[in-house]
Amino acid sequence: MTQPALQRAALTVSTATTELLTRILAHYPQAQLRSRAVPLTDEDISLEVVLPAGMAAIYAAREWVYEVVIELQERYDLTILVSVIPPEGEEPQ
Repeated sequence: MTQPALQRAALTVSTATTELLTRILAHYPQAQLRSRAVPLTDEDISLEVVLPAGMAAIYAAREWVYEVVIELQERYDLTILVSVIPPEGEEPQ
């Protein structure tokens, strides 16, 4: 890949990541965001959303995040994986 192509790719990933994070935090301000420790091979963006909520809210958040991810993947032509999980050590409600 040429230098300009690499720069465009980096800018695309950066733009999509910023939009993803902004939208998640606007919808779920209590969420903690972190990059996945071990992303899969072909992911351009890999993220965990830690949501201190009951399982019904986590399932709803997963559906909402899935819709956002699909939209961003189509717009930016990227592979994005976002997992919505409860905080570690907390019992599901």
